[in-house]
Amino acid sequence: MTELLPLVLSGLLSLTQPAADAPTIPKRPVSAEALLTADNRHVRTTDRYVQSLLVQGVRRSATFAELVRALNQSDVIVYIQSVDTLPSTLSGRLMLAADAHGQRYLRIQVRQALTPNESIALMGHELRHALEVAAAPEVRDAQGLIGLYQRIGDVSVLGMHAYETDAAQDVGRQVRTELLRPLTAVNALGSGL
Repeated sequence: MTELLPLVLSGLLSLTQPAADAPTIPKRPVSAEALLTADNRHVRTTDRYVQSLLVQGVRRSATFAELVRALNQSDVIVYIQSVDTLPSTLSGRLMLAADAHGQRYLRIQVRQALTPNESIALMGHELRHALEVAAAPEVRDAQGLIGLYQRIGDVSVLGMHAYETDAAQDVGRQVRTELLRPLTAVNALGSGL
Protein backbone atom coordinates (compact mmCIF):
# COMPACT_ATOMS: atom_id res chain seq x y z
CA MET A 1 0.00 0.00 0.00
CA THR A 2 1.40 3.39 -0.87
CA GLU A 3 0.15 6.18 1.31
CA LEU A 4 1.35 9.54 0.08
CA LEU A 5 2.52 11.78 2.88
CA PRO A 6 5.24 14.39 2.50
CA LEU A 7 7.85 14.02 5.22
CA VAL A 8 11.08 15.73 6.07
CA LEU A 9 13.89 13.52 7.24
CA SER A 10 16.35 15.80 8.96
CA GLY A 11 20.00 15.07 9.14
CA LEU A 12 20.19 13.01 5.95
CA LEU A 13 23.42 13.26 4.06
CA SER A 14 23.11 13.75 0.35
CA LEU A 15 25.14 11.51 -1.92
CA THR A 16 26.76 12.96 -4.97
CA GLN A 17 26.19 11.36 -8.33
CA PRO A 18 29.11 10.90 -10.74
CA ALA A 19 29.32 13.40 -13.56
CA ALA A 20 27.50 12.42 -16.74
CA ASP A 21 30.78 12.38 -18.67
CA ALA A 22 32.63 10.26 -16.10
CA PRO A 23 34.04 7.03 -17.50
CA THR A 24 31.99 3.98 -16.66
CA ILE A 25 33.55 1.06 -14.89
CA PRO A 26 32.37 -2.38 -15.96
CA LYS A 27 30.03 -3.78 -13.32
CA ARG A 28 31.00 -6.95 -11.52
CA PRO A 29 28.36 -9.18 -9.96
CA VAL A 30 27.39 -7.84 -6.56
CA SER A 31 27.32 -10.27 -3.67
CA ALA A 32 24.33 -10.48 -1.39
CA GLU A 33 26.44 -9.10 1.44
CA ALA A 34 27.37 -6.03 -0.59
CA LEU A 35 23.71 -5.36 -1.38
CA LEU A 36 23.08 -4.73 2.30
CA THR A 37 26.40 -3.52 3.70
CA ALA A 38 28.04 -1.30 1.09
CA ASP A 39 28.56 2.31 2.15
CA ASN A 40 26.68 3.45 -0.96
CA ARG A 41 23.74 1.05 -0.58
CA HIS A 42 20.33 2.48 -1.35
CA VAL A 43 18.21 0.25 0.93
CA ARG A 44 18.98 1.15 4.53
CA THR A 45 17.79 0.76 8.09
CA THR A 46 18.99 1.61 11.57
CA ASP A 47 16.87 -1.16 13.12
CA ARG A 48 18.68 -4.46 13.82
CA TYR A 49 15.49 -6.47 13.46
CA VAL A 50 14.71 -4.93 10.07
CA GLN A 51 18.33 -5.56 9.03
CA SER A 52 17.93 -9.24 9.92
CA LEU A 53 14.71 -9.35 7.85
CA LEU A 54 16.53 -7.75 4.90
CA VAL A 55 19.27 -10.38 5.15
CA GLN A 56 16.66 -13.16 5.24
CA GLY A 57 14.84 -11.61 2.28
CA VAL A 58 17.97 -11.44 0.15
CA ARG A 59 19.02 -14.97 1.13
CA ARG A 60 15.66 -16.64 0.67
CA SER A 61 14.01 -14.78 -2.22
CA ALA A 62 15.58 -14.10 -5.59
CA THR A 63 12.81 -11.57 -6.26
CA PHE A 64 13.58 -9.69 -3.04
CA ALA A 65 17.32 -9.72 -3.82
CA GLU A 66 16.62 -8.34 -7.30
CA LEU A 67 14.53 -5.51 -5.84
CA VAL A 68 17.40 -4.51 -3.56
CA ARG A 69 19.89 -4.79 -6.43
CA ALA A 70 17.72 -2.63 -8.72
CA LEU A 71 17.25 0.02 -6.04
CA ASN A 72 21.01 0.10 -5.45
CA GLN A 73 21.35 1.07 -9.11
CA SER A 74 18.66 3.76 -8.90
CA ASP A 75 18.72 7.36 -7.75
CA VAL A 76 16.50 6.83 -4.70
CA ILE A 77 17.55 5.94 -1.18
CA VAL A 78 15.06 3.94 0.85
CA TYR A 79 14.96 3.80 4.65
CA ILE A 80 12.96 0.95 6.20
CA GLN A 81 11.63 1.01 9.72
CA SER A 82 9.42 -1.19 11.85
CA VAL A 83 6.67 0.79 13.60
CA ASP A 84 3.70 0.18 15.85
CA THR A 85 1.89 3.42 15.03
CA LEU A 86 0.45 2.72 11.58
CA PRO A 87 -3.24 3.37 11.00
CA SER A 88 -5.17 0.19 11.80
CA THR A 89 -6.01 -0.35 8.11
CA LEU A 90 -2.34 -0.48 7.03
CA SER A 91 0.38 -3.08 7.44
CA GLY A 92 2.96 -1.02 5.57
CA ARG A 93 3.42 2.11 3.53
CA LEU A 94 5.87 4.03 1.40
CA MET A 95 6.33 7.73 1.95
CA LEU A 96 8.26 10.34 0.02
CA ALA A 97 10.73 12.37 2.00
CA ALA A 98 11.97 15.78 1.02
CA ASP A 99 14.29 16.06 -1.98
CA ALA A 100 17.65 16.95 -0.41
CA HIS A 101 20.21 18.49 -2.76
CA GLY A 102 18.83 16.51 -5.70
CA GLN A 103 18.79 13.19 -3.81
CA ARG A 104 15.40 11.48 -3.54
CA TYR A 105 14.61 9.75 -0.24
CA LEU A 106 11.79 7.33 0.51
CA ARG A 107 10.72 5.78 3.78
CA ILE A 108 9.04 2.43 4.17
CA GLN A 109 7.21 1.66 7.38
CA VAL A 110 6.20 -1.92 8.25
CA ARG A 111 3.95 -2.90 11.15
CA GLN A 112 5.92 -4.56 13.98
CA ALA A 113 3.33 -7.22 14.83
CA LEU A 114 3.83 -9.22 11.61
CA THR A 115 5.61 -12.56 11.35
CA PRO A 116 9.07 -12.48 9.74
CA ASN A 117 7.75 -13.95 6.46
CA GLU A 118 4.85 -11.47 6.39
CA SER A 119 7.25 -8.59 7.07
CA ILE A 120 9.68 -9.65 4.33
CA ALA A 121 6.87 -10.11 1.78
CA LEU A 122 5.45 -6.72 2.74
CA MET A 123 8.88 -5.10 2.44
CA GLY A 124 9.18 -6.66 -1.02
CA HIS A 125 5.80 -5.17 -1.92
CA GLU A 126 6.87 -1.72 -0.69
CA LEU A 127 10.31 -2.00 -2.35
CA ARG A 128 8.44 -2.56 -5.64
CA HIS A 129 6.63 0.73 -5.00
CA ALA A 130 10.04 2.33 -4.40
CA LEU A 131 11.16 1.05 -7.83
CA GLU A 132 8.03 2.61 -9.36
CA VAL A 133 9.11 5.95 -7.90
CA ALA A 134 12.71 5.40 -9.01
CA ALA A 135 11.49 4.89 -12.59
CA ALA A 136 9.75 8.29 -12.51
CA PRO A 137 12.42 11.01 -12.24
CA GLU A 138 9.74 13.70 -12.15
CA VAL A 139 8.63 12.53 -8.70
CA ARG A 140 10.34 15.01 -6.37
CA ASP A 141 7.46 16.10 -4.16
CA ALA A 142 4.04 14.99 -2.94
CA GLN A 143 2.28 16.34 -6.04
CA GLY A 144 4.64 14.36 -8.31
CA LEU A 145 4.03 11.23 -6.26
CA ILE A 146 0.27 11.68 -6.38
CA GLY A 147 0.46 12.25 -10.14
CA LEU A 148 2.51 9.08 -10.63
CA TYR A 149 0.08 6.89 -8.73
CA GLN A 150 -2.93 8.47 -10.37
CA ARG A 151 -1.36 7.31 -13.67
CA ILE A 152 -0.10 3.85 -12.71
CA GLY A 153 -2.13 2.83 -9.67
CA ASP A 154 -5.61 2.22 -8.47
CA VAL A 155 -7.14 4.28 -5.69
CA SER A 156 -7.34 2.22 -2.54
CA VAL A 157 -10.50 1.89 -0.51
CA LEU A 158 -8.41 3.07 2.46
CA GLY A 159 -8.78 6.74 1.66
CA MET A 160 -7.55 9.79 -0.15
CA HIS A 161 -4.03 9.58 -1.57
CA ALA A 162 -3.72 5.86 -0.93
CA TYR A 163 -2.92 3.84 -4.04
CA GLU A 164 -2.06 0.30 -5.04
CA THR A 165 -0.45 -1.25 -8.13
CA ASP A 166 -0.79 -4.71 -9.59
CA ALA A 167 3.00 -4.93 -9.87
CA ALA A 168 3.51 -4.43 -6.12
CA GLN A 169 0.74 -6.93 -5.33
CA ASP A 170 2.37 -9.49 -7.64
CA VAL A 171 5.82 -8.95 -6.12
CA GLY A 172 4.49 -9.38 -2.58
CA ARG A 173 2.89 -12.68 -3.57
CA GLN A 174 6.05 -13.84 -5.39
CA VAL A 175 8.31 -13.05 -2.42
CA ARG A 176 5.89 -14.84 -0.08
CA THR A 177 5.93 -17.92 -2.36
CA GLU A 178 9.74 -17.93 -2.46
CA LEU A 179 9.93 -17.62 1.34
CA LEU A 180 7.75 -20.70 1.74
CA ARG A 181 10.06 -22.89 -0.33
CA PRO A 182 12.32 -25.28 1.61
CA LEU A 183 15.62 -23.73 2.68
CA THR A 184 17.47 -26.12 0.36
CA ALA A 185 16.00 -24.08 -2.51
CA VAL A 186 17.61 -20.86 -1.29
CA ASN A 187 18.92 -18.81 -4.18
CA ALA A 188 22.65 -18.80 -4.82
CA LEU A 189 22.80 -15.05 -4.24
CA GLY A 190 22.54 -15.58 -0.49
CA SER A 191 25.67 -17.68 -0.19
CA GLY A 192 27.85 -14.73 0.83
CA LEU A 193 25.91 -13.85 3.97
